[in-house]
Amino acid sequence: MSQSKIQLKATRADSISFTNNMQGSGQLKLGFKYSYNLRHAAPGVARGEVTITAEDKEAPEKLSITVKQSGIFALPTDINREEAHLETFKILFPYTSATLTAVTSVAGIQGIIVPRIDITEENIYRVEFKPPRPDEQ
Repeated sequence: MSQSKIQLKATRADSISFTNNMQGSGQLKLGFKYSYNLRHAAPGVARGEVTITAEDKEAPEKLSITVKQSGIFALPTDINREEAHLETFKILFPYTSATLTAVTSVAGIQGIIVPRIDITEENIYRVEFKPPRPDEQ
């Protein structure tokens, strides 16, 4: 399955939380956290949500930013969920990263460039939850 069969129909920044208590030009040791969720709304339609947090590892109260960005995707109906998850993340991540960079670059500090990640190389823990059917309760 190629990304070209998945279409990003819309994207938006859902929330941005930014703390900038930098005094002068100090040295930062940035740490990054990432999360992604894909919810299938109907056959062939899904909503992805990327959250990126960048903060000073030693003093997050000095500098911290979290950007949550979502996208609506049109998916082939025969795509499996894991492939949809991986491919939609690859499409939406650069938008979220660019939003974080843009906000920090106009905030009086050097713009933060978010390192790319390859989630196929990361340890991903999944919990599948299927609520019980009414006749099973």
